[in-house]
Amino acid sequence: MVAPVRTGVGQRPQAEGPVCRYVITTFVNGTNMGPYEAARHIAGVSGHELSMAANRHFNIAKLNEAITDVVNAHARLDMSRAWGDGTTVGADGTHMDTYLNNLLSETSVRLGKSGGIAYHHIADTYIALFTHFIPCGVWEAVYIIEGLLKNASEVKPTTIHADTQGQSFPVFSLAHLLGFELMPRIRNWKDLNFYRPTRSVQYRHIDALFGETGKNVISWDLITTHFRDLMRVAISVREGTISSTLLRSAPARRAVARSSRRSHCGF
Repeated sequence: MVAPVRTGVGQRPQAEGPVCRYVITTFVNGTNMGPYEAARHIAGVSGHELSMAANRHFNIAKLNEAITDVVNAHARLDMSRAWGDGTTVGADGTHMDTYLNNLLSETSVRLGKSGGIAYHHIADTYIALFTHFIPCGVWEAVYIIEGLLKNASEVKPTTIHADTQGQSFPVFSLAHLLGFELMPRIRNWKDLNFYRPTRSVQYRHIDALFGETGKNVISWDLITTHFRDLMRVAISVREGTISSTLLRSAPARRAVARSSRRSHCGF
């Protein structure tokens, strides 16, 4: 039973007992209301009291551990298995309004307003496994791998669905090397190149998609040449030595784009 909130004449309102403070602080943080805004609507508590409890007991590491516990508990429910088995995840972003002086705040050209993107990984059991807050305007595909690797729950998806923001040659290759199957919605099919495994291979009904016979052939020598470099990048990302978001940089894209393009076609 949670202790009541008490206040006296000439005294600052105060929650009676630590459990009461923890419950109210958890509610305030979970709803993103903020301690002082919450104190205006919850009788008998002060913003200072809630802020002090949050600063002393809440941090990112503990919140992530709590999220993991909730995801694991949800996965054990019989009801969650009615929707899926946890092997598939959908990744997508939602625009969030922020203050203009926020370091991650940018103006979205598509939406015409400032803010950031809350990028979610939602399992087929209908629960969020991981969420990033990323700037507007970045190509979201580079954050797909990051969210899957930071997922510490017992739910381990192997297939990722995304919209057209998930389409990227380097991310396709990196996902395969890390054991994930990336399945984004593909845009501009008519502008894509389809590669044959060898010059002599022909297809009965879809051969026209591969261009002239003998062209658009997978360069196995190129894959062999860069395979060690690709594996070095994949292992470094998996072990946390580097972040997959480094694929945003132009030098990194140029370094792996050509080999990744052929490597993904070869895989």
